[in-house]
Amino acid sequence: MKNLILSLSLLVLISPSSMAVRESGAIIQVQRKIRMSDADPLPPKEYFVDLGSRDGVQAGEQLEVYRTIPVVNGHSGGPWHVLRVKIGDLRIDYVGETSSLAREVEGRDIASLPPLETSSFMLGDEVSRKTGLQTESANP
Repeated sequence: MKNLILSLSLLVLISPSSMAVRESGAIIQVQRKIRMSDADPLPPKEYFVDLGSRDGVQAGEQLEVYRTIPVVNGHSGGPWHVLRVKIGDLRIDYVGETSSLAREVEGRDIASLPPLETSSFMLGDEVSRKTGLQTESANP
């Protein structure tokens, strides 16, 4: 009886539902397929993030992308400040156990962003989960 209780306790402790679910991660790799000629359209970039099925991520889910920008206090020479800026959204297309493949969601207003060295998503940018899958409302 003790062995049975001990075994059940271990199963509950090890089960995926009891694992801590992360709500944020980072872009860990950026890729783009090569086009064969200048006449071909530019393929979309693919972003790999360090959130996967073990974190509860699902295909179709959207992630917000943030970049941390250091701001120098040029007036007083005081300490630097850090500005966390939302630079866009990614949509998860494929989910693995520990990482996922995502693509940029269209409609980003680059003119509204502060001056950045590069306005495209970069390695190390923070990603944060939204509330869940984006569902389409049913029309009656």
